[in-house]
Amino acid sequence: MISLNKTIAYTKKWKHTFLISVVLGALVPLLLITLEPFDNSNTFSYKYIILSGYAFCILIPLLLVHPIENYIYNKQTNRWFVMNEFLYIAVTLFLIFVFAFFYHFLVISNLQAFTFHAIWGFAKTFCLPFTPIVVPLWLYLRSKYGLIEVPLPRKKHVEEKVAITITGNNKSETLTILESDFIFAKAQQNYVDVYFKTEKGVKQKTFRNTLSNIMKQLPKAWQVHRSYLVNLDYLTSVEGNARKRFMHISETEDIIPISQVYYKALNKRLSNSSLELQS
Repeated sequence: MISLNKTIAYTKKWKHTFLISVVLGALVPLLLITLEPFDNSNTFSYKYIILSGYAFCILIPLLLVHPIENYIYNKQTNRWFVMNEFLYIAVTLFLIFVFAFFYHFLVISNLQAFTFHAIWGFAKTFCLPFTPIVVPLWLYLRSKYGLIEVPLPRKKHVEEKVAITITGNNKSETLTILESDFIFAKAQQNYVDVYFKTEKGVKQKTFRNTLSNIMKQLPKAWQVHRSYLVNLDYLTSVEGNARKRFMHISETEDIIPISQVYYKALNKRLSNSSLELQS
């Protein structure tokens, strides 16, 4: 089962959102013209032109929701989770159905009153059949144009000393450290080992929790592998090739593996900070 707190790629740019909107907007009228679910092929003039109006019922909601999802993404320090994607699809899909419903009954059917029978008929002939066709393509396009961002670290001389508290599932599992002292975390089954810097060297504390929940408590933690979170301020080098990559970090001799899915974001982050990765 996929964790709802898992970090996934996010489609941030307007041009990509607009492109996705256009593709989905073109698909729905094409399906309507081809399948004719309302059985209205001979009931009105300029059928193809009017049915093409459904494209705007998709285009407008996607563009309206995009500033809101960008706001949430920024509030979550450039992170996007499975739960965010699920809620985004559900809310936007509902808006699409509302726009399409009013377009169908006001423009195409020209009805003056809405009955439960009419609403249910529209949901049965439009919403239910097209959802399993449109949503998978929608998710694919968002994944294709999305990315997992790794923000540049803050400059050392302006970095504030911010204290954070990490908690586990047990009430006795708490740890308060400076945000900048977190080095890395490693998940092992139902436990997560958190490594942090102290005046006496590197120490480790174990929490009974998931890696995704621990990540939410660590603003400087960035996932580089399904089992590892790293504070990239401690990164010293990256080695390996396309099949297997790993990183070295200061303060410890541990070697951190890097998954391919996170490598692109890491490569971009290091390129922007005047560092280079091996290709």
